[in-house]
Amino acid sequence: MVLMPLDHTREFFTSYAANPLDPQHTTFLLYLTRWITHLCAPVFVFLAGTSIFLQQQRKIRSHLTQHLLARGLWLIIVELTLVHLVFNFHWQWNIQILEVIWAIGASMMVMAVLIHLRLGWVLLIGACLVGGHNLLDGVTPASFGRLGWLWQLLHVPGLISGQSMTPPIILVAYPLLPWVGVMALGYAFGNVLVQPKEKRRQWNLRAGLTLLVGFGLLRWTNLYGDPVRWSSQSTWWRTGLSFMNVQKYPPSLLFLLVTLGIAALIAAGIESAEQRDSWEWLRSVLQVYGRVPFFYFLLHIALIHWLALVVSAARGENWRWWVTEFPSGGVLTGHPPGYGYGLAMVWCIWIFVVVLCYPACKWYAGVKKRSRNPFLSYL
Repeated sequence: MVLMPLDHTREFFTSYAANPLDPQHTTFLLYLTRWITHLCAPVFVFLAGTSIFLQQQRKIRSHLTQHLLARGLWLIIVELTLVHLVFNFHWQWNIQILEVIWAIGASMMVMAVLIHLRLGWVLLIGACLVGGHNLLDGVTPASFGRLGWLWQLLHVPGLISGQSMTPPIILVAYPLLPWVGVMALGYAFGNVLVQPKEKRRQWNLRAGLTLLVGFGLLRWTNLYGDPVRWSSQSTWWRTGLSFMNVQKYPPSLLFLLVTLGIAALIAAGIESAEQRDSWEWLRSVLQVYGRVPFFYFLLHIALIHWLALVVSAARGENWRWWVTEFPSGGVLTGHPPGYGYGLAMVWCIWIFVVVLCYPACKWYAGVKKRSRNPFLSYL
């Protein structure tokens, strides 16, 4: 939750217009600033699956099915409206981007069916989707004729409505298949989470090391798991950047091995840190963001966008760019000519945004705790 605004801050404020993960031209700190936020989406989707498992322990399965269908549909609608609005400060019906909120919502709707299977079957389906979807990389939307759009929703990122950037535009950034697999694996992980703390910690530690070793070996061979092979670069550290540059859209097997592997080690570290008194303060702070995840998601994007507008106006730059419809302006078009700041500025604004969101998140967490309005559970 704290890392997530770093990437969005970079998108609105950086002066670097090229791909920050390009090992030939990026800098190490810029690369790290972008790469570290790779941890966010897979952990969000994985733990959403875990949450479904935990809910199933106290809800009638038919009621949980209805909840997942309703919440999943709600998230898709919100992706196309509220998320679109805070990213652009206007709403264009003929331009839509299907990103992480859509992927979570659609995956929840699939999980509404999968929760009726035995846990072992859900685990198998998740493992097959995560481990096997790269076998389908060679299958193009053209193979399905008029139904090619459906294959793009499932596996191939890009424009559904054509190859030109002229509205109407539907851009699939998060194809669904691997994300359903991640959520299914998270659901199966729920069975680990209900175990005693020490057993959980040991499991996370072993799983994390296993995933990272598997990533290293499979990535070294360049045989399978990612459509882009690593290659030797001009320096050893740029070769390392190439080695770690795995595909997020859609998440390759190697991308998920390394991100979920690191996340498992972090989880094991948190289990160990909870035994120390010094952790209590930090945990109480971080839990505030975790109790209102969707509220925080919308709030931090709106705040970053507003700051970009204010900073541009204060410096006499083209602030209207940030409220202009695509393709004449706006974040979807890029940055205004000559606009942008270095990483130090990006990092400072990131920390400022996280701190500024805290009081609002704490207030809203209190509202949700005191209220019995079921609608608040959707926000």
